[in-house]
Amino acid sequence: MNLIKLRAEIMLLVVAAYLILNQGAMMVRIPPAAGSGLPVGEALVILFGLTLALETRRLPSFAAVAPVAALLVWWGLAVTQLIIGLPKYGFWAVRDASHAIESSFLWIGFVVAAAPGFLGRFSSWLRVVLNVGAFYALLYPFRETLTGLSPKLDAAAGYTVPLFFNFISAGLVPLTAAVRWLVDRSSLFGIPAVFLAGAMIVYCAVIFQMRTTYLQIMAVFIVMIAIQPRIAFKMSLGMLFGLAGLSLVLASGIEITGRLGEKFSLDFFFQHFAAIWGVQGDGMVRDAALGVSQRLRWWADIWRQLSADVQTLLFGLGYGMPLTDFYFTGDIRVREPHNSIISIVARVGFAGLFFFILFHLALLRVWVKAYRWCVKNGETLWRNNLLIIGVYFLLMWIYSIGEDAFEKPYNAITYYFLWGVVLRVYYEILAPQGRLRRKHEAARAAAGRAAL
Repeated sequence: MNLIKLRAEIMLLVVAAYLILNQGAMMVRIPPAAGSGLPVGEALVILFGLTLALETRRLPSFAAVAPVAALLVWWGLAVTQLIIGLPKYGFWAVRDASHAIESSFLWIGFVVAAAPGFLGRFSSWLRVVLNVGAFYALLYPFRETLTGLSPKLDAAAGYTVPLFFNFISAGLVPLTAAVRWLVDRSSLFGIPAVFLAGAMIVYCAVIFQMRTTYLQIMAVFIVMIAIQPRIAFKMSLGMLFGLAGLSLVLASGIEITGRLGEKFSLDFFFQHFAAIWGVQGDGMVRDAALGVSQRLRWWADIWRQLSADVQTLLFGLGYGMPLTDFYFTGDIRVREPHNSIISIVARVGFAGLFFFILFHLALLRVWVKAYRWCVKNGETLWRNNLLIIGVYFLLMWIYSIGEDAFEKPYNAITYYFLWGVVLRVYYEILAPQGRLRRKHEAARAAAGRAAL
């Protein structure tokens, strides 16, 4: 195995760890040390930065498909604020700039995906990781016992984190896996995809008890109605089967307790769903609803600071200072306001938000063009790959509305790496010597010869 392929395998291993282990994998450092050392993700950024001279031949192809202008302005704003914040805040300025730093995985993903054989390897890797992540999520009800068995790692903020069984971004991987089963029409252990997907979707809603999960399921269903009605139909059918199974379990007298410690019932579900808008219910649902007003207060405080003058309104408050006054456990400060868009505006202002949205619209345009090409030209494997990855992107966008999704390296690195892969796929479609383009042209030529 040459160094390029080895680097690609290491990258896939790291991304798989972030997808499945999330916070635990994020705490792994080089060298391994209590609360210090360089996180693996940042080490990879430095590695690819130092070897940029070896990859300059990739720059023209990257520029041909990536929204370079918007990205450069976005990075420029972030770097400027980081330079300003470093003398005063030191490490915390770098920590708060992690989203901007990890968006460089757009480039890293693009370069890694150019490795020989990567596109074929990626397809199998994606499915294995999603399957493992889905079954790993089934361990959630036993997390309190299992975390006691896991090795512990020290965070820079002073708290300890188990390496395994964190389940912070609980629904991202299993929900993506559920859609993947429907897209691929696959079965596991002889169970058809529609039953597998329906059971997993209902499991995520019932066990994780996260309001974001409800919105994610709704968003995926609506988007599938628009672009893949067949998948939407199977998704709804699967959920009906899943709900029927849930009804039988509840009717038998078995009580199901989820993340909030509340026994699941239809009354709980409707109260918890209404808590999205701050409607108070009973028990833990009341606490969840109170969290809405707390976040609104954080956002209002941020707005007062931002709107103090034109400079902060346009370019943000910068990096290094916490954006909330809330303490989680002991003296551990909650630094982000549980909304990635608010965090972006707070850190780099409305100018930063504008270019963030701009380069995302350009990325979405690339995804749409690549997906349509695959549909038109019968490239089933990458049509499915793009659809599965697209679902993950959608889930991340919804997740970022109610959580600091992009401010968590295990989310941001995975997200931007996958976008880098999508950019590479689009280049392989556009370029005259692109692998997908040549594959399609060879198949068309072979079909023409067979017709003769």
